[in-house]
Amino acid sequence: MPNQKRSLNVLDLLAISIELTELRDSIIDKVYTMSNSLLLRFRKESEKYFVIANSHRFGLTSYVLEHGAEGVTPLRRLIEGMRLRSIELLNFDRIVKLVFSDGYLVIELLEPWNAIYMSNDNVIRWVLRAYRSRDRVINIGLEYKPPPQSFVKPTDDRESVVKALQGYDTIGKAIARGLGLGGEIANEVCTRALIDCALPVNSINLDSVISVIRSMVNTVGRGELEPTIYYSNGAPITVTPIKYLSIKYDNIKQFRRFNEAVDEYFHEIEVREESEKKLASITGEIMRLEKSVDELMMSIEGFRKGSEELRIKAETVLNWKYVIEELLNVLRNYWSSYKDEFQELIKGMEYQGIRVKGFDPRSKVVLLDINGITVSIPLNTDVGDVINNLFNRAKELERKAKSAEEVMSQLRARIEELRAEGEKVIESIREGSIHVIYGAREWFERFRWFITSGGKLVIAGRDAAQNEVIVRHYLRPWDIFVHADIPGAAVVVIRLSNPSDNASNSDIYEAAQYAAAYSRAWVMGLSVLDVFYVRGEQVTKKAPSGEYLGKGSFMIYGTRGWIRNVELRLGIGLRIDNLSDASLIRLITAPLSMVSSLTNYYAVLRPGSRDKVNISKEIYNWFKSKVPGFTKVINLSNVVDVVPGPSIIEGFYEGSPMPWDKLESLVK
Repeated sequence: MPNQKRSLNVLDLLAISIELTELRDSIIDKVYTMSNSLLLRFRKESEKYFVIANSHRFGLTSYVLEHGAEGVTPLRRLIEGMRLRSIELLNFDRIVKLVFSDGYLVIELLEPWNAIYMSNDNVIRWVLRAYRSRDRVINIGLEYKPPPQSFVKPTDDRESVVKALQGYDTIGKAIARGLGLGGEIANEVCTRALIDCALPVNSINLDSVISVIRSMVNTVGRGELEPTIYYSNGAPITVTPIKYLSIKYDNIKQFRRFNEAVDEYFHEIEVREESEKKLASITGEIMRLEKSVDELMMSIEGFRKGSEELRIKAETVLNWKYVIEELLNVLRNYWSSYKDEFQELIKGMEYQGIRVKGFDPRSKVVLLDINGITVSIPLNTDVGDVINNLFNRAKELERKAKSAEEVMSQLRARIEELRAEGEKVIESIREGSIHVIYGAREWFERFRWFITSGGKLVIAGRDAAQNEVIVRHYLRPWDIFVHADIPGAAVVVIRLSNPSDNASNSDIYEAAQYAAAYSRAWVMGLSVLDVFYVRGEQVTKKAPSGEYLGKGSFMIYGTRGWIRNVELRLGIGLRIDNLSDASLIRLITAPLSMVSSLTNYYAVLRPGSRDKVNISKEIYNWFKSKVPGFTKVINLSNVVDVVPGPSIIEGFYEGSPMPWDKLESLVK
C-alpha cells in the first residue's frame, strides 16, 4: 500500500483558507485543547463552527469533544469575543494566519507544529510551545519572526522561480524543495507536464513546468475544487483539493467541500493515534501473552509427540515382552562370560526379529531395534518394570500437555478480554466526540424546544443565561410567556406567527407541562405544580425604581392566566432525519402529548428517587441499542443535561415523527 499522507501541504492549506472565508466577521467564543489539538469555536449568527489545528491539519471539523476538552485560559482571555477579519497563508508556506480585530493567531504546520498569538505590534502574547532554534526564538514578549524560507514561492517572478529550480539535479526535487511544494504536488506537476520526476532539470522545458504549477495554484485559488479522498486496499491514502492524475488508487470518495474531505480523512488518523496511545499497555500485554501462547503451543506439541513415542515404545515392548526376556537372558549370559568382548559380540546381533543396535557399559543399557522402533532396556531389569515406566512417562507428558493447554486456554481468554477492552477504549474515543453537521440546525435548536399539537413553536431556556436571552431577544409582545409558579424555573415562550395569531388551550397546557417539568419542582419530587402565563408585552427586564433584577429575572405586570395542578411528566426522545449524505440525529424533549409526533424513540419520565445520571445511562444505552451511529452524535452528558432531576422511567416507546420539512413550515 502507498505511504499514507500525514499532513497537509501548502496547496491543501490554500484550499482550506479559501473555503474558510465564510467565517469572516464571525466571533471566536471558545478555545479548547482536545487531545493533541487546538480547537477554536466561532459563532456566526445562530451557527457554531469548530476549527481544529494539530500536527496533521488545520481546518473546519465536525468531530468535537466539547465535554471534557480543556480550556486554554490564557489564550481564551486574549481572543474570546474577537471578530475574525481574515484567514490567509503566510509566505505561501504551511503557516496559516488568522487575523482578528486586535491581533493575529498563527498556526505553523511545521516541525514542531505550533500556535502563536501576537498583538497588532507583532509581539508574542501567547504560545502553545515556546522553543529556541538556530534561526529564531519563540516565546512570550518577543517579536514574532516566521521561519526562514529555504525556497522560492511559485507565485514569484519567472526569473526567481527558474533560478530556484536550477539549484537541484532532478525536476522532482526542484519542485518539491526549490519551490517548497512537497513530494505529492511535485509528482502531480510532473504527471500533468508529461515528464518523469527523475529527469535532470537542465533537460526540461521549465516554462511548461511553471505553467502547470501556476495553473494548479490558480485553480485552487479560485475555489474551483474537486475534493477527493483516495483509497488503496480499502484504506485511505491521501486527500487532495483537486482531482490528481498521479495517484494510484482502487477507489475514491468525492466531497462537496475540501474541509469535509480533510476532516473525514484525518479524523480516522487522529482516532487511531489516540487509540494507540491509550492502548499501549494493553497492546504490550497482548504481545507478551501471545508470545507465551506460542511457546506453550511448541511445548504442547513436544509433550504430545514425546508421549506418543513413549506409548508406541511401551506397546512394542509389551507385545515383544517374552522375546525380549529371552534375548536379555542370552545377553546376561554373554555378559557374565565375555565382559571384555561383550560390546563387540552383541553389536548387530539379531534374535527372533529383534536387532541389537548397541550397548552402554556404564549404565548397562541395551539399545534394541524392534520393527524400526528403538527402545533402551537395562540389561538387569525386569521387562515389566520397563513397560510400566514407559507408560507412566507417556502419561506424565500427556498430563503436562493437558496442563499446558489449560494455561494456554486461560491466556487466550485473557487476550480476548484485553482485545475487548481495547475495542471499548477505541469506542470510547469515538463516542467521546460529537458529530456536528453544519447548516442543518435551526436557530431555535440552541434552546430547549418542541412543537405543540396546534403547530406552535415553544422555546425554553436551558439556564439563567438563556432565560435572559429569550426574554431580551426572542419574546415578542404578542407571544405567550409561560412560567412555573416557583423560583428556579425555565422561561418558556409560545411563539406566535403574528399579533393576530392565538394559542389554543391545548397549546398553553402543553407549554405549562414543559415549564413545570423544567423547574425546581422536579428536583423537589413534586408531582403537580401551578403554572401561569401572560402576553409578552407584560414581561419586562426593567426593575422598579431602586431595585435590581439579576440575570434570568424579570417583572410581570397585569393579569395572569393560570393552569392549576399541572402534572410533572416529560418525554425524552431521539429524532432521526435522513439528509442527502448523512443522518441528522436530534435529542428532543417534549410533553407526553407531543413527544411521539416529534421523535422516533422516546422514554417517559416522572419525578422519582433514582439519580439523574443513572437514569440518563439507562436512556442512553436504550437509544444506543436502537440507533446505529447514535454515539457519534450524542454523548451521555447530553442526555444528563435534558433529564430534569431524580426520576422514574415509566417506559420506552417508539414514535412516528412528522417530517422535518413540515415541522419547518410550522415554525416559519
